[in-house]
Amino acid sequence: MAFALLVIFNPNVKGYVIRGLMSVGFFQPDAEGYTNRHESFTNIPDIQFKDAKGSIIALSALKPKVVFINYWATWCPPCIVEMPKVNELYKKFRNDPKVAFLLVDVDNDLPKAKAFMLKKGYDLPLYTQISNVPDTLLDGTIPTTLVFGKDGKLIYKHSGAADYSSEKFEEFIRNHD
Repeated sequence: MAFALLVIFNPNVKGYVIRGLMSVGFFQPDAEGYTNRHESFTNIPDIQFKDAKGSIIALSALKPKVVFINYWATWCPPCIVEMPKVNELYKKFRNDPKVAFLLVDVDNDLPKAKAFMLKKGYDLPLYTQISNVPDTLLDGTIPTTLVFGKDGKLIYKHSGAADYSSEKFEEFIRNHD
């Protein structure tokens, strides 16, 4: 009972439990299952993002790349737990001109997010969102990961922590670039 209360009320313990479950194979993203079962999203607005230098980029400007977008926050235990796995995936595609990564800080505090990334040793491209996103894409749950295909259509959506470093997910990205 005490352990259950610790998991519920202590973010560090919750993160430790999630990390342990990831290491034994839980929290695996089911990209193919998502693509085959999910309703198509239509009328997705041209979402815009801003980086730390103030440069603005629109989702449409990233075509024909596969775009991996992860919404996260520095205070979110599941976000913190999945970040090493997102970083591993990013390292595999960092120099691939057909794939783009956007790590979107939901608090819109890029200096704090950058300090977090530096402290943890991550080299992920940080952004804030400057336009609205429909609730069908982002319902307020973080972490939320979206992957858009090179045609700009949503091909994957997942809310909650996941291990994106798996070979299966890497293959999913490669098959869509």
